[in-house]
Amino acid sequence: MKVLFLTSSPGYGHTRAAEAIGAVLQREYPNIETNYLDVTQLLDPLASAALQDGYLRMTAEHPELYQKLYNLDKNLYRQLAGKIPADQTLVDFLTEQQQRSYPEEFERSLFSLPVYYKNLDGALLNTFINGVCNRNKTPAGRLLLQGLLALIFRILSARVKKFVSDYNPDCIVATQMYPNALLSRYVKKGIITKPIVGVLTDYGVHGVWVRDTTAVYCVGHQHVADSLRQQGVPAHRIRVTGIPLIPAFENLPTQQQARANLGLDANPTLLITGGQCGIGVTDALQQLLDDNRHNYQVLVTAGSHAADNEKLQQLADAYQHRFHLFGWRSDMRDLFCAADIVIGKPGGLTVSETLACGKPFIATCCLGGQEMHNVNFLEKNGAGLHIDLSQLSSAVSALFSNQPRLEAMKVNAGKLGHPHAASSVVAELEKLMLLKKAKTFSLEQARR
Repeated sequence: MKVLFLTSSPGYGHTRAAEAIGAVLQREYPNIETNYLDVTQLLDPLASAALQDGYLRMTAEHPELYQKLYNLDKNLYRQLAGKIPADQTLVDFLTEQQQRSYPEEFERSLFSLPVYYKNLDGALLNTFINGVCNRNKTPAGRLLLQGLLALIFRILSARVKKFVSDYNPDCIVATQMYPNALLSRYVKKGIITKPIVGVLTDYGVHGVWVRDTTAVYCVGHQHVADSLRQQGVPAHRIRVTGIPLIPAFENLPTQQQARANLGLDANPTLLITGGQCGIGVTDALQQLLDDNRHNYQVLVTAGSHAADNEKLQQLADAYQHRFHLFGWRSDMRDLFCAADIVIGKPGGLTVSETLACGKPFIATCCLGGQEMHNVNFLEKNGAGLHIDLSQLSSAVSALFSNQPRLEAMKVNAGKLGHPHAASSVVAELEKLMLLKKAKTFSLEQARR
């Protein structure tokens, strides 16, 4: 038996969710074969890096543009398709991104020098950017852009299909919406016949997820299931499993045990998270370290791709008794359990880990899109807050000064948590692949 997990960068949470399901599968079925594909790996490395860098820049520097892209804003997509001229904000963003990622192409566009691409992906990406930014200067610019969009989708879709066909898995698990969409046409044509399981890793539903070619959807909460149903997915194809977490979360230590494991004292504790890139961590940390109203200690994990890690180390040296800096770790269980409050960027996996440990979450850095779904979910259920960074110290102070409210938020968080979510997803895979039946049959044969 073979299971293929499909993810997409950026967004480490998609990969973590896939790895969590894979870990439980391997635990229950040691002979099962698992494989992981980040579909951006099917692109030329330079094109892939340009797209990922552009995504991070857009979320950090142009959140309004990212929100329109995520919301499938008709006006923005008409600009990208060449139906109407692009706004100056979009032109400036694409021009700067091209200058960062393909400086030789940027120079060519300025001085009309010939350029020779080393690969198809670079040619398509730069032709598309040039078409959007110079629509009125390009003959048949509208038709060119529409054709390019279709061609780019078809090429990437065909590459994913080839990888899947060559690997020939018994089941496909997509933890990100775009790989799920890329395979849809091949399922409809009968070329891909094995079931596809969509695992949503946020507390909201993007329309791209909605496909009649997805056999089963595993979602984090009932309200996500309700949203899928409202968008036309029948109830019998939806399972409320929670968002998958690594097996370590199935066996949580007490707060006292977690603090002992980390060498911490019994003072009130805050955990700041910012994902792999450490987004917003340093600014939030500085706000808290400058506040002397409480004797709380602050925990931070340095992001594996964070730009501010040197600054974090300087702060750790300067505030040794209040600030504890930990290296990047994929297992955050003890840190979440040791904390009283978690602060940071509300990615789906981070929020899910926080809730599994029964902790309230304060979002100070929200990238919009799917993270706004997560923030709204927390606030609606009384398990978190969304505040401006300038209000962080006051909000923390208010919570520590109001223990009944803080305890109520912890209770609410615990009710929403799903520490066994990965096992619940595996249970759905067992049904699709008849794994449990095969395992029972093998045990009976062994007894004979």
